[in-house]
Amino acid sequence: MTKKVEQIHNEVAQLDGYVLTVYLNTNPASDDWKIRLKNGLRKMTEYVEASNPDQLREFKRVRQKVDRAIKDQARSRSNSLVCFANKDEVLVYPLQLQIENDFSWEQEAKTEQLKELCEMYGNSGVILVQRDKVTLLSHRLGELVDEIHFEFDVKSEHWKRYKGVAFGNVYSSSANHREKFDRRMSENQKRWFRKLVPMIERHARRKGWNGVHLAGPKELTKDLKDMLRIHVLGETSGNYAYKSAHQVLERTLLA
Repeated sequence: MTKKVEQIHNEVAQLDGYVLTVYLNTNPASDDWKIRLKNGLRKMTEYVEASNPDQLREFKRVRQKVDRAIKDQARSRSNSLVCFANKDEVLVYPLQLQIENDFSWEQEAKTEQLKELCEMYGNSGVILVQRDKVTLLSHRLGELVDEIHFEFDVKSEHWKRYKGVAFGNVYSSSANHREKFDRRMSENQKRWFRKLVPMIERHARRKGWNGVHLAGPKELTKDLKDMLRIHVLGETSGNYAYKSAHQVLERTLLA
């Protein structure tokens, strides 16, 4: 979603009259979303027919436009989308986050879930942790904004910063002595993480993060979590070395 959150809210606020709201997961790896869309619109038709038959004709016209718009937008292969539509306009916003499927036809747009997503993921980060490498991913509603990488230099006992390098492609200068290196890292992990924490927190402030998701081996994310003064939105255990930033976001935010 490239539009600013404020712009989205302003656009949605302009919709008057009855509004059809659709929150739909559209995982591009499956066509199940098409069935959910069909069933959701069918149930809403039945609901309007039973509860407000005077609105049925208008609803059916809006429903047809929404059905076409969602199917067209789904070609962008986003993980989910939110749609707001009245008799005059259809607004569709693709997302990369997991959402709760929901359909409604009310006198105003149903924006609660979108507001919750914006508050939690509007501008936040993912910290990807290995013993000697840490990656910071900034994202907005699941879309990658920026990534930087830190690698620990065991000789100088300092963290070196890299930018624009794929995670896992930066190798330790001590790779030929991996066993000795790993032992030193394990013995001094917490002390060396403490040196990195101020840099992480400064980056989080610069990027305006409202929270962070931690990813990596559980024993490492736990150590880092205990030191950070940043709100932790979630944790995902696992080894993400050699995964792209987009793969990491999918496997953490959509886990």
